Amino acid sequence: MALALTLSSDKARAQGVDIDAVFNCSADGPIGTQTPEQCLSARNSVLSYCTSCHTFVPVVKAQKSPDGWDALLAAHRENVPEMSEAQYDEMRDFLKSHYNETEPVPILPPALENLGTNEAA
Repeated sequence: MALALTLSSDKARAQGVDIDAVFNCSADGPIGTQTPEQCLSARNSVLSYCTSCHTFVPVVKAQKSPDGWDALLAAHRENVPEMSEAQYDEMRDFLKSHYNETEPVPILPPALENLGTNEAA
């Protein structure tokens, strides 16, 4: 998993994306009930598992309700059978805390903004 995170992070940096800003896991960030360590672990899961099928853009632009995230993740669960339930729960909490109606939508470079959000709809 560390290799996948490195590759995803490297690709993002090459596109001018500040991973730490888009996937904020600082103590003053929107980490909900997670510790910063749990947040980083969940971020790694998103970058490793979700980006194996699509870019992270539709994920971070989705701004879903908690029920919306539950429905989307349930529909995608079978795509990642190797993910443990603990990882799945941690990632679900991460997504609900970071990408919802109350948090600002992350600003991405124009080339990534143009990828759209319909992949995560």
